[in-house]
Amino acid sequence: MDQPQCQHLRRCGQLLRIPVQDYQLFGDTTIGRIWNEAIAAVNANLAEEQDSLLWYGRVNMDDGSRTSDVITLYDAFFPALLVLSGDTARAERMQRTYDHVWRIHGLEPTAYDYGKREVRAGDYDLNPEIVESAYYLYHFTGKPMYREMAVQYWGDIKKHCRTDVAFTSIEDVRTMKEKDYMPTFFFAETMKYFYLVFSKGNGAFNLDEHVFNTEAHPFRRSTFEPVEVGKRLAL
Repeated sequence: MDQPQCQHLRRCGQLLRIPVQDYQLFGDTTIGRIWNEAIAAVNANLAEEQDSLLWYGRVNMDDGSRTSDVITLYDAFFPALLVLSGDTARAERMQRTYDHVWRIHGLEPTAYDYGKREVRAGDYDLNPEIVESAYYLYHFTGKPMYREMAVQYWGDIKKHCRTDVAFTSIEDVRTMKEKDYMPTFFFAETMKYFYLVFSKGNGAFNLDEHVFNTEAHPFRRSTFEPVEVGKRLAL
């Protein structure tokens, strides 16, 4: 799978986030309806079980026919989105799936074919999505297992990605060959979600008072005035 395809899948995932996050922030019922209709279609057409795990593959948008069994590391935000929308049971099952993919490789490959059980794109660019989901699940369920997942991910990143001067992306998780490249979002997103997981409970940050956008920027709910928001955004 080439890089343009992977970036396209990432953008599609970001678009799916927008309705539920905007509904949480603005309370617009139209946006809430869009989310409810979209997630119902996603659950009906993309979800399937294999090896006792819940997977979301790819389908034709016109008729719902399955086109591939490929997931990407960008999709690993989905458990966070599900638990944020109140679907905790499905969110926990999805997190087990992505955790499984991480653990069998030591890091998370960019693209994995769960039907063939093989890596389609082996690079790992210090992405935040699976850590983000661990944080959300830890916040909403309080289960220590999600903090333990974050401990595992952080330990593996230090083992395979830490260099004498920084952290580096990995060219292929099957060989752990280093890229000599560190994306800026490693600090802006990945490290932020690690901090949130490991500092939860000390009073430094309360997720219930905030909404994160797709790039992990927090917005405090109390700073958005409903009347003014309605005027400016025509809600």
